[in-house]
Formats: sequence, structure tokens, C-alpha cells
Amino acid sequence: MRRPNQNSTQVDLELDGPVAHVVFSGPRGIQTLSAETRRALLSTLGQIDDNSDIRLVCFTGVGRTFFAGADVHEFLDLTPTAARELAREGQQLMTRIANLKPVTLAAINGACVGGGLELALACDLRIAKAGCKLGFPETRLGLLPCWGGTVRTTLFHGAGIAQSLILSGELISAEQAQQWGVVSECCPSEDNWQNFVASWQQRILQAGPAGVSAAQRVIRRTAATISAMELGFADEAAAFVECVKTGQVVEGVNAFLEKREANW
Repeated sequence: MRRPNQNSTQVDLELDGPVAHVVFSGPRGIQTLSAETRRALLSTLGQIDDNSDIRLVCFTGVGRTFFAGADVHEFLDLTPTAARELAREGQQLMTRIANLKPVTLAAINGACVGGGLELALACDLRIAKAGCKLGFPETRLGLLPCWGGTVRTTLFHGAGIAQSLILSGELISAEQAQQWGVVSECCPSEDNWQNFVASWQQRILQAGPAGVSAAQRVIRRTAATISAMELGFADEAAAFVECVKTGQVVEGVNAFLEKREANW
């Protein structure tokens, strides 16, 4: 259900038979994962958990972005304690998505940055419009992806890709993401986007539910053991807190907001 605050990113749950569409829409087509949006998304995930008829969950955005990332204003006044809680909360939200029983598909309709890419990486599958930009610019704010992005990129795609994607903070094209295996397929024509997404949904729904569920469970367990994931999350959160303690985050965020080079 749409929340009443029209100035923040809205989270809508739309049911179409066995498919649950989770649609994000923000002002001027720019979605941000603010605290309010994260709470709304958590509530939506609860509704999905309660509906055993859902076989596929498709996350997508409306307008220019899939997600432009977190609300960077939240980083300006972070204390070490608040930073630890922010990392823990975000990790738990993304893990909740990763543990959903239905197959999860991130249909990346536009820029997919920071927390938005962390959300996409928590999904089983990712498809994207050609030309979309993806990446983790957190290091340019003096931070690192702390909602599972550093851990999942490394575990699922290897240290080399994680370093290329995270250390520079540069964005890559959807086509490059496909070459690296981060995205399964790019839609070559924006005009065909809806049909492209629908075709991927049909591919999944045409397979036997029991087989899909069993395979999904084995793949998830094999891709990353629980112990490795939990250890990585603890390291990720601790590293985020250390970044906040340096005091560089305020300079990084202010430089971003003022559209200038950071004075490290």
C-alpha cells in the first residue's frame, strides 16, 4: 500500500497472480533508501512472507533510477554507535530479501547505486536496461558499502570484481555489469523493457515450483556459507564504524552535496 508522504520514496506492493511486484517511486523518479523507505520495505516483505501463493518477487523502480542509494544526509551526524546500528539495520534488511522463499528478481530500470545495488545483489537474479549505471560510490564519501554490498560482491563475484567495483567508487554500465556476471542480461531497447521483464518472469514461472525452490535453496547455501556471510557482515559493519570515526565522512558527503572534489 502506498504511504502518505509524497516527498519520500514510496513502496508499492502489486500482486499479479503468483508474481509480487515491489515498485519504488520517488520524487522526480529518483528513489532513495531513506530510513522511512527502509521501514516501508520491511513491512512489505512481511506481507510477502505471509502470502504462500507468491512464487516470484520482482523489485523495480519508476522513472530515472532503480535506487540512487541511501539518503546521504543520514551520514552527516553519525556517531560510532549510530553508524553501527545503521550498518546492522541495513544488513538485516538485505538479508531479509535474500532469505525470501520466492525467487527474487531485480529489474533494474535505471541508475542502481550504493544501497540500491546492495538490494539488487540480495536478489537471486538481476536484469537491467542497457545504458543503466551501476556501482558503489561510497568510497568517494569516505565510507564503504555496509549493507552487505562489500560482502556479497566479494563472495558471489570474486575479490577482483569487488575491488574494481568498490575501491574507485566509479560507476559502470549495465553492459559491463553483464560481462562481469553481476547482471544476467541487458534489455537492448528501452521500448521493449516491460516485455523483457515479463519474459524473464515467465521463464521462472514455467519451471516446476518444487524444483525451483529446491535448486534455489542449494544455490544460496553453496554460494555463501552462513558462517562466512556472518563473519563478513561483522567485518563490514566494523569497517563502516571505523570510517565514521576518522571524521572524513562529513567532508565526503559535503563535497558530494556541493558537487566539488573532496579535500581529504
